[in-house]
Amino acid sequence: MEKLFAVSARKFRPQTFSQIVGQKHIVQTLSNALDRNRIAHAYLFSGTRGVGKTTTARVLAKALNCESGPTSKPCQKCGNCVEIAAGSSLDVMEIDGATNTGIDNIRDLKESVMFMPTKSRYKVYIIDEVHQISPKAFDALLKTLEEPPPHVIFMFATTALTKVPETILSRCQCFEYKPIAISEITVQLKMIAEKENVNATPEAIEAMARRARGSMRDAQSMFDQSAAYGGGTINENDVKLILGLVEKAILFDMVGAIVNADKGAVLGIASSVGQAGSDLGLFLEDLAIIIRNILVAKLRPDDLAAYDEVERAKLLEWGTQVSFDEVHRYFSLITFTFDRIRYSNHPQITLEMGLLRLLEGRGMVSIDSLAHSINNAIAETEKKVLNQPAHKADEFDQSANIQNNLEPAPKEVQKAVAGQQNLDLCSVLKSNVKPMLASMLDHAEVQQKGDVVVIKVEDLYQREQLDGPENKKQIEDVCRSQLHRNARVVIEYQEKKKDRKLAGDALKEKNNAVKKQVMELPIIQDAMEIFNGEVSNFKIKRQM
Repeated sequence: MEKLFAVSARKFRPQTFSQIVGQKHIVQTLSNALDRNRIAHAYLFSGTRGVGKTTTARVLAKALNCESGPTSKPCQKCGNCVEIAAGSSLDVMEIDGATNTGIDNIRDLKESVMFMPTKSRYKVYIIDEVHQISPKAFDALLKTLEEPPPHVIFMFATTALTKVPETILSRCQCFEYKPIAISEITVQLKMIAEKENVNATPEAIEAMARRARGSMRDAQSMFDQSAAYGGGTINENDVKLILGLVEKAILFDMVGAIVNADKGAVLGIASSVGQAGSDLGLFLEDLAIIIRNILVAKLRPDDLAAYDEVERAKLLEWGTQVSFDEVHRYFSLITFTFDRIRYSNHPQITLEMGLLRLLEGRGMVSIDSLAHSINNAIAETEKKVLNQPAHKADEFDQSANIQNNLEPAPKEVQKAVAGQQNLDLCSVLKSNVKPMLASMLDHAEVQQKGDVVVIKVEDLYQREQLDGPENKKQIEDVCRSQLHRNARVVIEYQEKKKDRKLAGDALKEKNNAVKKQVMELPIIQDAMEIFNGEVSNFKIKRQM
């Protein structure tokens, strides 16, 4: 009978811990546990696809039930090892969590665990994609999972750890798998090519290893597909054609057109990529990587060794031309376009319009820079007006030109202009100090000025009490915990409000004059026009 073809992912599946690639931290932990007979009753393996979760579960089942075990080095020759490797062992049951999601399936499992193994040491249940089990089924499994019979061991595998209930996680030893490094995938593909008598170029193997995104199974599938296309020969051009990859030179041309704001070139390159039948999603992924490497060129240019001299020079040049904010904006828009393409009925048009949008923001001013300019303008105006006699305030009343029909400005701009604080420190203090101190703070004024918290009271007795060493230390402790930094508390006495009314009226008159003149500043008018809003609140800050 002619021997059937086996795909590389099955033919070269690891059979021992030493053959598992890229998960040294997990292999060492399990091997030491087996050698010291520290065997748990439940394991959970999580990570992206194709990194060895189910493979590890099978090797662990073999190590537990080997006739010379439990051992970290199963013999591969005894009846149990052979049956588990072939998938025919009656004592190692693999269950698909995606198709056995209901509570009835879990009830059947709970009944079967009570029976002793047929011929092995342990009865092993391997449940793949365990996160797809229903909540009620999970609840039904809890008691059995926490205290299973001594001859039963559970092994779970999942690609979505966040969907597994905490009650399940707490009953398992959890192992998180890392994406496999490109170098390790490359070594494995070279070994497969040698054993399969396939002539694969180093460039082709590297391209497949990078495209696998840390998944060994994906890399092996690409290898089989490329080998079938080339008839036993794999080269870089064939790999790019099969996988829909775009030449690196085209990617660099696109980034150059974006940095130089050449809309015609961006549209032309995007059109050519679509006409060539390339995978638009993969094109955007590779484009995002080059955009990211512009930041690398700014921060760690020595990390660009993967690029040749010409490409490295371009990245360094772009790093001097483009700001950090601009690079982050590029990356965000590329990611946004990638998400839209996945669900678009017209992916080519979505790609072109998304890339053209990257060019719209060249020369934009950041919010921080705008807020800084506004604060400086307000400070200058305040200083100018407050130095004038109070009777001149009427002149501002006559010349003020405030637009009342604008919508409120965004909160971020209001806060930048008004200098607002999000933390109500007075309320926090009253909630966290002794009742006697809280009552004294009812009519107190609390201000934060950098690392200093000023508490103003209208009673000399209250000032003496709050300034006492023990009470002051309690207040300072609360301030430090809320502000997340060292804070010094100063207790001040101030006259009662009625004694300050006359002075307050004069100050209020000047403040109104400041506000009216500030509203006429060109930068304030420009800010309101940009954000289509209005300044709805002022807070005039003065130096202590």
